[in-house]
Amino acid sequence: MAQICVEDTVKMDELLSSKQTRGLKILFLSSDTGGGHRASAESLAKQFQLLFPGSTYDLLDIVEKDGVPPYNSLVKGYKHLSAHPSQWKLVYNVSNSRAFEMLADAHLKLMCEKAVRKSIKSYDPDVVISVHPLMTNVPVLSCSKITKELGKKLPMFTVVTDLGSAHCLWFANGVDKMFVGSEQVKQLAMSRGKVPEEKIVLAGLPIRHDFAVQSENLGDRMSPEGKAYQQTVRQQLELPVIDKPTILVMGGGEGVGSLSHIVDAMYVELVSQGIDALIVVICGRNEKLRKEFAERDWKHVLNRWQAAKQRMGLTNRFLSMDVCGPQSVIPSPGCIETSGVTGSIRRMLSQGSLSMGGTYLTSLNGDKATTDDKRDPVEVSGDVSESQTEEEAVPVDVNSKNDTENAGSVHVLGVGFVSNIAEYMVAADILVSKAGPGTISEAAALSLPIMLTSFLPGQEEGNVEYVVEGGFGAYCSDSDPMAIAEEVCMWLTDPTKLEQLSRSAKIKGVPYAARNIAQAIGDMTFDFLNESQKVNNSS
Repeated sequence: MAQICVEDTVKMDELLSSKQTRGLKILFLSSDTGGGHRASAESLAKQFQLLFPGSTYDLLDIVEKDGVPPYNSLVKGYKHLSAHPSQWKLVYNVSNSRAFEMLADAHLKLMCEKAVRKSIKSYDPDVVISVHPLMTNVPVLSCSKITKELGKKLPMFTVVTDLGSAHCLWFANGVDKMFVGSEQVKQLAMSRGKVPEEKIVLAGLPIRHDFAVQSENLGDRMSPEGKAYQQTVRQQLELPVIDKPTILVMGGGEGVGSLSHIVDAMYVELVSQGIDALIVVICGRNEKLRKEFAERDWKHVLNRWQAAKQRMGLTNRFLSMDVCGPQSVIPSPGCIETSGVTGSIRRMLSQGSLSMGGTYLTSLNGDKATTDDKRDPVEVSGDVSESQTEEEAVPVDVNSKNDTENAGSVHVLGVGFVSNIAEYMVAADILVSKAGPGTISEAAALSLPIMLTSFLPGQEEGNVEYVVEGGFGAYCSDSDPMAIAEEVCMWLTDPTKLEQLSRSAKIKGVPYAARNIAQAIGDMTFDFLNESQKVNNSS
């Protein structure tokens, strides 16, 4: 198999291609169905500009511009479906089939190829790179026809931006090379797409250049030098504490997901277990949520959660696969940390045990409440009165240990949309996030253990397996925030476990993937350009 070397200590000037005579004109085919596709394209574009000075790029959504219904409403449809996982599951499973693949291939080529070819030609690119599954089969045909029309090779490459699993439409094997992020996707490309192994390059997912820089600066996260650099970054970020364990909580650029309940649960558990810590919450563009964290009465949160937990007599709801066994039914609450991940996820999907859209929280008094309920899990779980709360729980101040001897001092910091997320990941000891492939790759690049809390069925369930089987994280559904909190606290109180998770993450991390992919594509493109020039000169 063709494979890019991921050992990158070579200086930038040594990487500049000897084949380069000018910058490249790159056309990326992408769509804003989630932030990952555009982020991957822009990460690659940055590297092209660094490696091949004078390069320019454009992003083109050919499905929206030149597509036909229902494909040209992809962006709008994705926003709706991603918020309703049960509907997304149905659409994904139907479309990820051989029958649909053949139908879509024939339909799109018949109805859209001429318009797509015209759009691509209008940019006069040197190379076309697809970072979206719906922009492979038709562009491959268009690039082939443009090559014949112009008498010079127009190469096309696919960079698969999924990690643990991938949709069948990614695998149009007429591309010159296909870059994949994992062995799992490589196997899918060969089995589902019949892509020849020699065309597949295992390179990692392209992530932003900041992560390569921070990875180089951080080095070994667990070493004295790594810890010293971490504290330096915390100071630069002006975090309220720099010498305590730091948990980074993310929900995407819009600050979506059950962030509020997860943060409440972690605050309560950290205080209750006497763990001093900082919780940094990336609220994205959700300014309302950021203000809520700044104004929240944490004493009240602590009292209510502790009272509800004491009434249930709950000490640890963590479920490992070793305990449940392969035949057990895994409920939504609990955590997946060891083998048997795929079977567990499939059981959860078959039972509807997802964290959004029609799923439920198991309440402390045995009732069920949908996750659309505006109340928090404590309100849903037993309607604890104020008098009961005051009697059954010890009040503790958010930033103080004065009220009780063994309570943890916990700070909660909500921040808005940030562009320097790599620095926040360096500052963190644990990441709590949804199972997005880009976020997982970014965390691995910085040796950061990750607690996954939600995933889109089909598209992202393989990412859970990738993390758990890779040994650098676990999955706990965001419908059970206390299970998330308990597992995170367990990691923080077990330095050996946390170090193992970090070292496993480092093994999976490929911080220089974008640079390596850009280098390979650029070199091959110049080879094609030089060959075309020779043919034209001889004719």
